[in-house]
Amino acid sequence: MRKTILWKDAFQVITHSLGRYIAIILLIGLGTFAFTGLKMAGPDMCATGIDFFNKHNLADVTVTSNYGINSTDQMTIRNLSEVKKATFGYFQDVKNKHNNDTLRVFSKSGDLSSYELISGHFPKNRNEIALSYLLKKKYRIGQKITFTKPGILKNKTFKIVGFVKASEFLDKNQIGQTNIGNGRLTGIAVTTPSAFASPVYQVSRVTFKNTQNLSPFSVTYRNRVYHDQDKLQTALNKNRADKHQKYITMYKNQYRKKAAEQMLKRGISVDPAQIKVPKNKIKIAYPSYTISGREESQGYASYRADSERVEVLANVFPVFLFAVAAFVSLTTMMHFVEEERTNIGTLKALGYSNGTIAIKFLLYSTSAAILGVILGASFGYTFLPDLIIKAYLASSTLGTGYEINFAWGPLLIFLLVALISTTVISIFTLHQTLREQPSALLLPKPPKNGSRILLEHWSGLWNHMSFSAKVTARNIFRYKSRMLMTIIGVAGCTGLLVMGFGIRDSLQGIGGIQYSDIQKNDVIALRSSNVTKKEQNKLDNLLKEKDIKQSNAIQYQQLTKHIASSGSTENVMLMVPKSNKNFKKSINLRERQSKKKISLSNDGVVISEKLANILNVKKGSTITLTNSHGKKYRFKVSAICEMYLGHYIFMNQKEYRKTIGNYHVTMRKRSLINKVSRQLVKTAAIETVVSNSSNKNLLGSFTGSLNEVIFILILISGMLAIVVIYNLTNINVAERIRELSNNKSGYTICLITMK
Repeated sequence: MRKTILWKDAFQVITHSLGRYIAIILLIGLGTFAFTGLKMAGPDMCATGIDFFNKHNLADVTVTSNYGINSTDQMTIRNLSEVKKATFGYFQDVKNKHNNDTLRVFSKSGDLSSYELISGHFPKNRNEIALSYLLKKKYRIGQKITFTKPGILKNKTFKIVGFVKASEFLDKNQIGQTNIGNGRLTGIAVTTPSAFASPVYQVSRVTFKNTQNLSPFSVTYRNRVYHDQDKLQTALNKNRADKHQKYITMYKNQYRKKAAEQMLKRGISVDPAQIKVPKNKIKIAYPSYTISGREESQGYASYRADSERVEVLANVFPVFLFAVAAFVSLTTMMHFVEEERTNIGTLKALGYSNGTIAIKFLLYSTSAAILGVILGASFGYTFLPDLIIKAYLASSTLGTGYEINFAWGPLLIFLLVALISTTVISIFTLHQTLREQPSALLLPKPPKNGSRILLEHWSGLWNHMSFSAKVTARNIFRYKSRMLMTIIGVAGCTGLLVMGFGIRDSLQGIGGIQYSDIQKNDVIALRSSNVTKKEQNKLDNLLKEKDIKQSNAIQYQQLTKHIASSGSTENVMLMVPKSNKNFKKSINLRERQSKKKISLSNDGVVISEKLANILNVKKGSTITLTNSHGKKYRFKVSAICEMYLGHYIFMNQKEYRKTIGNYHVTMRKRSLINKVSRQLVKTAAIETVVSNSSNKNLLGSFTGSLNEVIFILILISGMLAIVVIYNLTNINVAERIRELSNNKSGYTICLITMK
């Protein structure tokens, strides 16, 4: 038989039910859009980062030392078998003479961790300097900048010749801490190595051999860097004793020489070698080496974490959206086959085979699924990742040169699910229908019998309901599958919307809880290692001034914990208060759920909840942490406290016997933070100041970026809800029209009198 009429009918069924056809396309399209978009956003962010790091040959680790990096250290670094390449350079923190800007001036780094020229040109001599492009609004090319106390810089005044982007500093808001100004860096700058006068280098940038061709975001990369970093730390620590003795000898010789000169002025000639140096005159801190991987960079760690958060969202959010879209599409196609019963019976009666009859349903379902996938994927691979990456790059220096990639995996997965929920289901339902005789199919499917419902037994309510209300109530339970489809469809969309708003609202309150309810201090002032009595008195007097509400002395130390399963090295802040009573005014230790207060006990330590979750420990467990020199400490966990940003461990003096060296400072007004911070650093007794307000701003920038992503997901959920409700309403209205048409065609209507 000729199939012309059959094909014509197949296309006509699309035009005659265009609303439903478009609804199926939109359902599949929205699911594909969210699934592919979120699945690709994380990998696209990683690809963008990898391209940037490779372009600038970002170092695996940087090495610094409190006494600089001498020739012995250079040889140790270069001779380590794991080291592929190492470069050495200078840096100096300086303050602009005409404002409060604090800059870290580096010597040009060569081909490791290179700088990207944004405008102007790189410095060509020791009188020229290039500033971070983030300072373009405050400075201009050709302008001269003068520094106070230039340190190892040969000049005080430099000419600005360009603006650059530093590959080592990825965060626009958190540049780093310093021991001048208010304790926070305003930006970075770069000049030539000849602009520095120092017998030793201040920084070494190192790449390792076994990290080549590895994704810097992978667990394998992080674990390899950690092990190589540990070997480098061990090798450098062997130089500490000789370096310490060398500096002791140098300072002793300086003391003898100065003493001999003073005695010579009095007419006494003495050989400097004969002068005995008092022990209390030589106070030298023991040499230490700090090796920082990329994870220690705030911007790098945040960017990696952001890409992982997007991947987590991609594994959770689209699945629910995916399920709702697939379920509604499935039930819509089942209903479509039921509607076509009479036409199917007619075609069977005319002699068309089952395979020929299935063409119409294959065309309808398959075309809707494929068009929906194409529509969703076209925006999912481009538009959605573009929005998400832009949101996260807003606080990063990576710039706008991000990559949008394509992968077949997410597309094929959703295409398979789309075909199952449309084509496969329609063919399965059609198979059930084709098993009936043409004579039965030519008759409309008789409506389901009505039955008494539970509500009818509540006579007080049932008797007061109108006829239409009673029919509606009976129909709800008469068509249970349709009721279930409506409930699941609407509930699913509502759940997605509530999920999005819930995540957003949860994030917005974290900053206030962390820095108002839990951490009440405004800054942490880190005490210098060698403080004279005069400097200490100056600090004590400052801490008693009216601008400062209270200050609490604490022991503050940074420990680390490497997590092999994730490859990450977590920084843990150790705090030991001098007075437990005063400490409660700065840090409110409490349990998150019960809000029960926690006291520092004599048997164990208190750790933050996030750290406990990462280490998979509970009360009574023992944890092991490492200090900057590689020494390991074991602590028994006595309690777990509420904390949302950073990892902390708290203990009292009996748990940790050391000299008190740092201070929690709370201002009378938040507006005084910068002023008091500058005064604290100016005393010379304070090395640097860590401000909670800057951490709060960092948290705000993170939550702001995630809020934009959540808003996009809420918008997608809202669109899905509209399509689902439209589709369900369309099915219900079509069903009512069909029933009325059947009744007008000759069906007997049974009138029932309701009690």
